This record gives sequence, C-alpha cells and structure tokens, in this order.
Amino acid sequence: MTSGILNVNKPVGPSSFAVVRTLRRLPGVLKAGHGGTLDPAADGVLPILINAATRVADFVHEWPKTYVATITFGFTSDTGDREGTISASGNPASITRESIEAALPAFTGRIDQVPPLYSALKQGGEALYRRARRGEQVEPRARAVEIYAIRLLEYNPASAVARLEVTSGRGMYVRSLAHDLGSNLGTGAYLSALTRTTVGPLSVADAVSMATLTAAGEGWTRWLLPMDLPLRNWPAIALDAAGVVAVRRGQAVPAPSTGAGRYRLLGPDGDLLAWGEADATMRIQPRAVFPS
Repeated sequence: MTSGILNVNKPVGPSSFAVVRTLRRLPGVLKAGHGGTLDPAADGVLPILINAATRVADFVHEWPKTYVATITFGFTSDTGDREGTISASGNPASITRESIEAALPAFTGRIDQVPPLYSALKQGGEALYRRARRGEQVEPRARAVEIYAIRLLEYNPASAVARLEVTSGRGMYVRSLAHDLGSNLGTGAYLSALTRTTVGPLSVADAVSMATLTAAGEGWTRWLLPMDLPLRNWPAIALDAAGVVAVRRGQAVPAPSTGAGRYRLLGPDGDLLAWGEADATMRIQPRAVFPS
C-alpha cells in the first residue's frame, strides 16, 4: 500500500475537508486526512496524509506553522475574516507602523487566546460554528497557545492594512490574533487574507496544486513524501528478524541505554516498521505498527 505525505497548495475556496475528499479519489488511496485545518478563505500549505501516514497525524500537528496574515484595521467581522459580516468599529487614523510593532510583543510567547465563535473547535461535544449558526449564545473558552515569533512585514496607513508574518504552535487561530490586535490598538480588526507558508519542513514554494495531482493519474505518487518525515528527529532502532516478529505482534522490545522517549522502529531493510515509547522498564512498547 502506497503511503506518505503530500505537500498540497490549498487554494482559497475549498475547506480542508473538501481537499481531503478530492484527493481520496486518487488511484490507490484508501485513507486520507489533513495535518492541520486551513479555513476556506486561506491558502497555502496543507499536509495531506495518505493511507498508513494517517497514523502519524499527531506528529504532523506538532510541527510549527508560519503564516503571512493580512489584517485590516477599523472594522470587525463576526467570523473574524472576510467571510463574515463586516462592521465599522473605529477610526484607524491613529495606527502607525510603530504602534503595531509596539503591540506585537504582548502576543508573543505562551498566551491565552479565545478561539473564534465560527470555528471547528468543539465545546460541549459540538463544533462551535454549528451552535453559532443555530443562534445559540456560546462563550468560547480561552486556551493556551504559543506564538514563537511575529514580525510586521508592511503597513499601509492609507488603507489601514498590515501584513504580518506569524510562526506558532498548534491550535493558534490567526483570526483571533487579528481580532485581539485590533482590540489592543483600539480600532478593531479582522483577517482579510491568510497564506500558510510553512508547516514544519513543508514550504509553499514546494507545494503541489490539487489540479496537478488529480491530472497526474497514477503518477501522483511522484509528489509523495516519506511518512516517517515527522519522526526523523527521533532515535531509531534497527530490529533483527526476531524483533520484527515481536513488534508485529505488538510485543515490546529492549530499549537502548538512552532511556525513555519515542523511537522509530526500523526493519532490516531500513523501512519504518513502527513507532514506540520506552517505559521505566527499559522496554519499547509499539504504539503504531505500519503495514509492510
């Protein structure tokens, strides 16, 4: 079974799930999932996990993500982006490049962030956007997120539009960042465009379009990246024949002296057989075993 990761350049328009549905129709694809949602109004890098690679999704989600965000001041949106109802909220005449740069440090590091009301985040067992569309009064709870870096790329005072580059960990909403930055500066703001330029080692410069993939027929696999890409920084254990049999049965194998942690378990040919975790007994318990 062909498995791996596709670095897809999602266009503006389709949802991340729509991209997945389209790529599930590629020849030889039995399962597919994405490695981090991009809103329909956003474009850029969308990792698509094919077949057995869906079992490393959690580790793709751990990769840092970089965005170029276009933020318009003086207006707010009920969805946080241009897809919602836009309302005037303040006079942006006082905003300068210097005032934006002075505000950015407050949004760097580990911060509490309230997710957008119209988001797929579940609260009470149901996605927030579904409850919001029914007219329910929902108060999203703040969550801890981490923003590694923000820098102002440009600001046009005539249009009150700024472009920011933002690098963050998982679960950060750029729509919330835009809203909160506008509130901090006293004018309101919304996210008017968003491009995700990197996810871990995946870059938009190297991403492939859905149209290219769907037109390639059986040849789409030429863009498939190794499914162990998210695990490449982990220590690897090369197993002998007996170790391979044990792991395929779900049995633990000895850990090296380096101790606890996550390991790649490789077969005699060097291919990824499984990943596992070493416990206090210095044994590696397989957590996911991949088909040969």
